[in-house]
Parts: sequence; C-alpha cells; structure tokens
Amino acid sequence: MPHNEPGTRAVLLSLVLGAASCYVGAPATDGDTSGGAVTATGDPGGSSGPGELPPEPKQVPAPTIRRLTAAEFVHSVTDLLGPVTMPAVEADSLQDGFFTVGAARVALSPAGVAKYEAAIAAATEQAFADPQHVAQIVACVPALPSDTACLRDALATFGRRAWRRPLTAPELDRYLAVAAEIGGETGDAVAGLRHAIWGILQSPHFLYRVELGEPSPEDGGRVRFTAYEMASRLAFTLWNTLPDEALLDAAEKGELVTTAGVEAQAQRMLADPRARQGVENFVRELYGLWALDNKFKDETVFPDWTPTLRLMMREDLLARVDEVVFTAPGDFFSLYDGLRVFVDNELARLYGLPEQDPDVFRAADLPEDSPRRGLIGSAAILAMNSLPARTSATERGQFIAEALLCRTVPPPPPEVDVNLDDDAMVDPGPKTLREKLERHREDPACAGCHNITDPLGLALEHFDSIGRYRETDQGLVIDASGELDGVFFADGAELAQRLREHPEAATCLVRKLHTYAAGRQPFGPEAPALAAIEQALTDSGNHFDKLLLALVTHESFRFAHPDGSVLAPDEGEMP
Repeated sequence: MPHNEPGTRAVLLSLVLGAASCYVGAPATDGDTSGGAVTATGDPGGSSGPGELPPEPKQVPAPTIRRLTAAEFVHSVTDLLGPVTMPAVEADSLQDGFFTVGAARVALSPAGVAKYEAAIAAATEQAFADPQHVAQIVACVPALPSDTACLRDALATFGRRAWRRPLTAPELDRYLAVAAEIGGETGDAVAGLRHAIWGILQSPHFLYRVELGEPSPEDGGRVRFTAYEMASRLAFTLWNTLPDEALLDAAEKGELVTTAGVEAQAQRMLADPRARQGVENFVRELYGLWALDNKFKDETVFPDWTPTLRLMMREDLLARVDEVVFTAPGDFFSLYDGLRVFVDNELARLYGLPEQDPDVFRAADLPEDSPRRGLIGSAAILAMNSLPARTSATERGQFIAEALLCRTVPPPPPEVDVNLDDDAMVDPGPKTLREKLERHREDPACAGCHNITDPLGLALEHFDSIGRYRETDQGLVIDASGELDGVFFADGAELAQRLREHPEAATCLVRKLHTYAAGRQPFGPEAPALAAIEQALTDSGNHFDKLLLALVTHESFRFAHPDGSVLAPDEGEMP
C-alpha cells in the first residue's frame, strides 16, 4: 500500500493536515458527528406548517464550505481515476431530509479522516497498477523523477479537475515536491506522481466544496459565486459529480458569471448521460431509497422478502422517474398517480401482473381500475415505510406528509407508549390497524402527530408490509377511506390522484430541490425566488428538466449574501 512506503505518510499528512483545520465543516446542531442512524423521511427540525418556510434566522445564511457526500465523493474519484473499489468513507448524516444538508452541518470525525485516507490510498493504488491506465488519468507520464516539466503538466491538469479550479503556483510546487521526494527515494517517477495525486485527493480542496463567492458591488453588495464555483455548483447539482473539462473551460473564459453562460452549459449538461446520475441521486435522497437495501422484514411472515426483490423495488421506482424525466419527458406529477411500473417476474408477481419468458426487467401497465397507483402504491415506498412484521400507517403517512407535501410531523413525546399490540388493549383481540390507532388519536399527547399521518397512511392499508395487495387485515375488512384537506378519498388509488392535483405538490418539489442543491432549507426572503422557479415548472407542463434549468439559472443559485448579513424586520415575513 502506498502509505507504507518510505517518507510518504509524513509528507502527505503535512500537506493535508496543515489545511484541514480550516475545513472541518460546520458543527452539527444536535452534536452528532457520527453520521450514524437516519430515518427514511428525516426532516426533524422546524415547526413550519403546510407550504410554509421554516422560522427566520437572525442572519441570512452565508455561503458555506461543505463536505462532499459519500455519493459525490465516489463519483468524483471514479471520474478522475476510472473504475476503482474503495472502502466506505464516513456515513452521511441526514439533516432536513437530505444528506447534502448534513454535509454542510456535520463535522468530519477523526475516524472519518482515516477512512478518507484509506479510501483514497486504495483508489490510487488500483488506478496506478496498470501503466496503460495511468496514461488515461494524467496528461503526461514521467519517465524519470527529474522530468519536472512532465510532472508539472500532469499535476496541473489533474489538480484542475480534482479541485474544480487551477492550482496556484505555490500549491503546484508543493505537490511537485512530493512527487520529487517520493520519486527520488524509490527511483520510480510514476510512484512519485501517484503519491502527489494521492495528496491532491486528500486535500480539503477536493473533499470540500469551497464555494464562498466574491463581493459584487454592482449587484447590490451581494456575493457572487465565482466562475469556477459556479462550475462546481452546476456539476454537483446536475450530475452529482465534479465538472468536466468543458465546464471548467467555460469557467476559465468567464462564461459562468452570466445567466446566458450558465444556461448554455446547463442545457448541455442536461443532455449528457450524467444528468441521469444527478436526478437519480436527488430522488434517492428525496424518497429515502437509500434505506431500502437494509430494510428488515420478518422472514417467517414474509418469506418472499429477498435481496433481489428489494433491488427490483428500487429499480422500479428509479425507472419510473427516468422515463418521465428522460426517456419520454412529461408531467413529473404523473408519477404521483400513474399506472406505469417496471418489473421482473418476481416483482410482477407481487404486483399481480403476468410473468414473462424470458424474465427481463421491463415496463408494464397496471389496469385502469387498479387499487395501486403512483409513488405511494410502489412496493419500494410501501415496504420502506413499514415495520418488520406489519404495516405502519404512521410511517407511510409521515412519508406522504413530509416528502410530497413538505409538512412537518412532530416526533412523539418521550413519555408516550407507542405499543399497538393487542395485549395492550382494554378489549384485546383481532383489530385492524385503524382500530388500534384510535387509541393514539384519542390521546391529546399523540393526536398532534397522528391526526397528520394516520388519515394518509391508513389509505394504504390494502398493502401489507412488503407492498402486496390484500382485502383484509387479520380477517377483518379494511377501511382505507379518509380525507386530505377536507377532500374525501375512498382508498390509496384515490389519494394518489388527490396528491397529483394538490396545490402544494409543486411548491414542495421546488422547496425540496432547492434544499438539496443549496445544502440548507430556504429562508423567507427567498420566497419570491422559489415562486418564480415554481412558475417556470408550471409553465413547462411540470417537466423536471425545466425545473432544474430554472433553478440553476435563477439569481438565487448564482448569488448569496455576505457573511453576517442581518435581515431587516420586514424581510422575515412571507408574502
């Protein structure tokens, strides 16, 4: 391994740790630095109601330095080095429903630093194992440690992509010194180059998104993100990875400080296959799909719960998004009540669809009168928001309220008994989940949460813990009816249609995308910006690519406020 070679560790650590203290990330508000347990829907903070933005901060959020998420890190490394296998880095922390927010708030632990070191060491060792592959990574492969011109060219070109900006002369000299020292000790110029690149990839300038902007007096004293910072913001938002050479070239020419320049590059990027990667990552975070892989089900109750079924559930939902965004662009909200699904034979059986020979992953359409419609009828959403042995109207309702309508569901009071077992009832015996939940809704301490979640989640009681349709629960007829904002629905299929038509659906989607891209929730003065972006979405017929374009070209994406900017008293009010 590279870090066992003479002199390497001391040289690299002097480069990395010397700057690391400036980029440790903002401390977590809850003291969590582990990146550990997270929930499927998140959004723990705030007390905002339907369609409202969170309470106002005393100061406008300033530009931030945020760590790459695990997905951004992996995509960036593989874009630079090619296909490599790495040990996992420190787990992301879910904040306000997104890992991107956690990356801006939660500090990297000492153990996390070691994990990055190990991951990058493994990646660079693999990438440099094949001499022919090395020539694909760097612009010039040195034959001798003394080939300074070649080393400088290689490190300058590689560093520009890795740091999303050109290295300064002193920065480049530091890594040239690493290459020279290691190359001289080993007699291997490529080994020296490898260690210099290892150092570049351990730098905070790679591991963190440094997007601080520069004062722009001509724009009312706001902070304008630099051209290179805009390249980074565009790439990570639209592609979930670092900029390509074309985007960096546009930054070098100063094209990304204008709306027209940003729009031109964004149009190009949305037509690039990597846009699928960007949209998929947003959807994974928005709907909590990351949780599906490790979702446990009681195998005695659900013997059909298999790793392949979990995989197909996830791929089904992602394929639905891919079709409506890329393959056959259309109304994004058709996902909310659509009948289009993607299945193999295992998932087809669960959906009650015919099997096919050969067994391939394919598109299929549910019948028009199907009780299963849209996102909330997908096996992925149903299974993720259920317990190991039974359904959970609370979890399912919380998903609908938070992920689709942006409503905050308060956590249960610590002293509340959440047990729904029959033996805890005054009148034990078979009961539907609706009957069991009555006890919680009658308790004033529980009603605040359950009155939000239960009417929505109970609409999905026709589907068991892994998403199979059923008519009864413990032999009792299921009542899946309810109301959403005073509008009656008979079952989950009708609720899906109500969600597609709901006036808060578009508002919520825009807010979620803004939060994901900005690494924070929006604040009051940004309401006009969000309204303008939402209008662009509506005018496009709810095409998601147009939403992305409206977001990244809007001045709210291109500008920030100086650190310490204080809101005027009348600026905190929502229009």
